[in-house]
Amino acid sequence: MPLRRNRRQYEQLTDFDRGVIIGLREAGWSNRRIGRHLGRSDMVVARCWQQWITEGRVYRRGGSSRETIRRRLTEVGLRSRRPLKRLPLTPHHRQCRLDFADLGQLGV
Repeated sequence: MPLRRNRRQYEQLTDFDRGVIIGLREAGWSNRRIGRHLGRSDMVVARCWQQWITEGRVYRRGGSSRETIRRRLTEVGLRSRRPLKRLPLTPHHRQCRLDFADLGQLGV
């Protein structure tokens, strides 16, 4: 039986928790102390604080819409198309191929 690792389910920080982190950091608390107080990792606290310092906000960023993804892929030259398995034949070419196959069956 293969060993399976149980992954811990993480919860996103609430806006209230983010505000508490910023307030306690400004009050002089350490990342580790805040993490213990909230039951979070000190790295979560550090990342939240770093986002506050660099971006001036602590709320989560929005995701990318389908249009944005399509536009970005088009900008770098990626398209969603399937390559042809064969070249399409015109009616004239199709008839020429059939005539050639008929000649082969006759042994000519």
